[in-house]
Amino acid sequence: MQNEAPVPLPYEDALKISFNDIPLEHCVKVYGVRYGFVADEIGNEFYVTRLGWRLLDNLQIENWYGEKAYAKKGERLVEGSGVVYRVPTEGKRGIAQDFVVKFSRFAEEVPLQVAKTFPDKMPAEVVAGAMFNDPFQEFGLLVDLRNGHFGPKDLRIMTKHPICIFSPVRKCAPWRLGRERGRFDRYRHGMAANLDAKFQRMDLDFERQYVYLFAWLKGENADVCAQQGLITPDEAAAVTLRAAHELRQKGFMVLDNKPSHIILRRRKNGELLRRNGKLVYGLIDFELLLRTEEYKDFLRQRNREREAAAQQQQ
Repeated sequence: MQNEAPVPLPYEDALKISFNDIPLEHCVKVYGVRYGFVADEIGNEFYVTRLGWRLLDNLQIENWYGEKAYAKKGERLVEGSGVVYRVPTEGKRGIAQDFVVKFSRFAEEVPLQVAKTFPDKMPAEVVAGAMFNDPFQEFGLLVDLRNGHFGPKDLRIMTKHPICIFSPVRKCAPWRLGRERGRFDRYRHGMAANLDAKFQRMDLDFERQYVYLFAWLKGENADVCAQQGLITPDEAAAVTLRAAHELRQKGFMVLDNKPSHIILRRRKNGELLRRNGKLVYGLIDFELLLRTEEYKDFLRQRNREREAAAQQQQ
């Protein structure tokens, strides 16, 4: 039987303990990712990952959210169609960290301008059924990608770190969030099917906003590098195609793969970082990240084997 809803851990108490010491009643696990569930004194909710727990001090709303601090002291990132900011923070403990603050678009219609950027080899039925990942689904897929269980063991995809999913206490009219009830309920069903029964249950709220926080991935995107003359437009296109190919090798695909989502790093001398002659890159946008059919088959087979092994032990 599924456990009760999680009890929020008061922020001041959360600051005093490690991630491993969070009591079970303050934890949820969904899509394979465990979160510490924290709330501040006015009821804002924070679902914090293991990677984000050391940044709890920075995550307090006065550092990035309160009075729209993300817009006032942050930089609006304009490469995509979503609402995204880069916000510098420094908590009382002295840790400086730039966050990527992104307002979730799940349960909204995928805009047509995104569909035009789909790679040529993307199956038509996948394109037609494109849906933005909900925050927990996106973090789950991203953590799975980072773990690298599928594909070549020596191939690692560098990404930004998933830190926290934030839900402000103030509710919004669904029309302001662009949500349609039928579409939203599909996300709720997906979440219910991917909850870990050993932890507390949770649900999505139709009237609450959800905001992702990621750690900023240092570097510049391939579009900007081409504009600056660090690489040619052909090289920007080539590294984008290579990233899509390597992502598929690891069992994933991104429906809106494009140069502005490919982050390149510089050496101290200003040149772009290369390894064995190839540009070193990282990926930054995952709201349209999906598993490939090959990886899904792998997971289904692995689950069948685990179930068979469990039955033999009974």
